Amino acid sequence: MLGRLFFLFTAMTLIEVYVLMSIGSLLGAELTIGIIILTAFAGSYLVRNQGLQTVQKLQARLAAGETPGQEIVEAIMLLVCGVLLVTPGFVTDALGLLVLTPQIRGRLAKAIIAQYKDRIIPQSTFTGNAQGFHYSSTQSSTQSSPFQQQPGSDNKAKNEGVIEGDFVEVNRDDNKLN
Repeated sequence: MLGRLFFLFTAMTLIEVYVLMSIGSLLGAELTIGIIILTAFAGSYLVRNQGLQTVQKLQARLAAGETPGQEIVEAIMLLVCGVLLVTPGFVTDALGLLVLTPQIRGRLAKAIIAQYKDRIIPQSTFTGNAQGFHYSSTQSSTQSSPFQQQPGSDNKAKNEGVIEGDFVEVNRDDNKLN
């Protein structure tokens, strides 16, 4: 994984420098820098607007009792998009603007959720009582993924996965060492 990230950042930097030098030699340094600054401001403004819309959608889904998985993934994508648009360069700006498009971002978010659904939703449960905890490595067939729940469905009536325990209140003054 570390090797892939190193390759990605190195390749991206080299591509970005090459494109900047090529465009700079065609347009001139001042115009190239001006375009980079303009795209950073425009990108910041667009990301802010899209982010506010995504937060409103997220709040509406929460208010309706639905799981806002799509909106959470899109919000993370907008954060990455903002970083790409503020980073100086034309390649990062193009990638950022591509992700900023709502239709493309929505499709990417659905693909990410579909690919990582098993990693996002825990496949194990912990149950316990006063004697200790029990680990079960498979998910109960009655438990369902929040991505598969019908809007408005309520699983609160089920007590699966609830950790019960006893506690004893300890007064800190009684525990002082002499």
